[in-house]
Amino acid sequence: MATDDAVTRDANTVTVLGGPTALIRLAGWTLLTDPTFDAAGTEYQDGPVLVRKTADPALKPRALPALDAVLVSHTGHQDNLDAAGRTVASGASQVFTTVAGAADLAGAAVGLEPWQTRTLSTPGRTPLNITAVPARHGPVGTEALTGPVTGFLLHTEDGSTPSVYVSGDTVDLDAMSALADRYRIDVALLHLGAAGFEAFGDIRLSLTAAQAVEARRLLGDPLVVAVHAEGWEHYTEDRSHVQQVFDAAGVPLHWPTPGEPITLPEPHTR
Repeated sequence: MATDDAVTRDANTVTVLGGPTALIRLAGWTLLTDPTFDAAGTEYQDGPVLVRKTADPALKPRALPALDAVLVSHTGHQDNLDAAGRTVASGASQVFTTVAGAADLAGAAVGLEPWQTRTLSTPGRTPLNITAVPARHGPVGTEALTGPVTGFLLHTEDGSTPSVYVSGDTVDLDAMSALADRYRIDVALLHLGAAGFEAFGDIRLSLTAAQAVEARRLLGDPLVVAVHAEGWEHYTEDRSHVQQVFDAAGVPLHWPTPGEPITLPEPHTR
C-alpha cells in the first residue's frame, strides 16, 4: 500500500499493519503503535513460551510515512515490539511508553505514569494530547509475570477530532470504565484474540471476545477496531469466533484489512 497516496495528511484514519501495529493519522499528526515488522515465521523464545509470527507486515519500515511519535504499550514482549520494530522506534523523534519501557528503549523514549498526559504541539497544527491509560496484561496477580503495560488515549482539547483509545494488551475493564468517566471515546483499538499459552494454563493475557463486548459498553459504545487478533500463533480465539460473539451481542465490530486505511467517524458520531 502506498500510504501517502491512499490517505491525505488531514484525514483522520487508522491503518492496521498487522498484529498490534497500527498507523494512526489524527489532527494532522502521524503515529505508529507497537511496531512489529519482522517477517512471518520468525520465532522468539520468551521464558517458557515460544512466540511465532505467522504473517508479514502490510508495510515494510522503509515504506512508512514520516512519524511524529511512536506509542509502545510495553517493551518486554516481542509480539508488541520485535527486532525490526525496535529499530523503527529507535529512529523516531518521540516515543511514548511505560516508565520501565522508557528505561529499556532509552534515547527519545518518554515513560508515562498512569493518567499522565503529554502533548504533541507545533505552530500551525492542532495540539494532540497523549494520555496514558492504566492497563493489566492478564488477570489480577499476573503483573509480575507479564510486566508493566499501558494503553493510550489520543485526544484534542477542542474535541475537533475523534478521540482514539489504543488499549494495548490489557484485560483491565475497570480501567476502561475509569477512562470513560474522564474522557469521551469515539474509537477504540482493542487488542483481541484472547492470547494464551499452554504453559500458563487457562490464563488469557488479552481480551476475549466477550470481554471486548463489555469493554465497548463501558467505553460508551465507540467504533471498535480489532487489533492484535491475527498474525501470531498464540491467539486462542480466531476471527470467526470473535465476530460471532459480537454478532450475538448485536454490536458492530470493524475487522480491518491490513494495509487499508479506515476513515474514522466524526466526534460524537458512529
